[in-house]
Amino acid sequence: MKNLKLTVSAMMVIMSISGMSASFRFFKKKNNDNNKPAATVPAPAKVTAANPASQFCVDKGGKSIIVKSGKGDYGVCMLKDGTAMEEWEYYRQNHTARDAEAAVIGMPNPASKFCVDKGGKSVTEKDKNGNERGVCRFNNGTKVDEWDYYRENN
Repeated sequence: MKNLKLTVSAMMVIMSISGMSASFRFFKKKNNDNNKPAATVPAPAKVTAANPASQFCVDKGGKSIIVKSGKGDYGVCMLKDGTAMEEWEYYRQNHTARDAEAAVIGMPNPASKFCVDKGGKSVTEKDKNGNERGVCRFNNGTKVDEWDYYRENN
């Protein structure tokens, strides 16, 4: 039994050493692959999300510039008149909640617009409980709920 324990222990040590050496060879080979010329290594795809402050700056005629500093990167909006302002500060000062609300209020109801685009007339009707709903009425006399019609066809 003592011989069996000794044999198993010796095999475990040998397997550990061979595993570590194989791992080292793989690591060394992988590092050598990184030393290839940059032309053979594909560049990672750069995906960026639109920053609302940067977009607002550009929409107002400014130029969005990324500034790198020791504390991190930040955006600066270079305005037409030559003044520079941090993008988010410019956004907060010039883009109020009222502006955002006005943009939504000015948008047409997509179901009503779809109804009219398809030749119907958008009307508001009350049901038996007094609740209002948008109805699309066509020239042939048929009428359908605007949102149902919109969802079925989009």
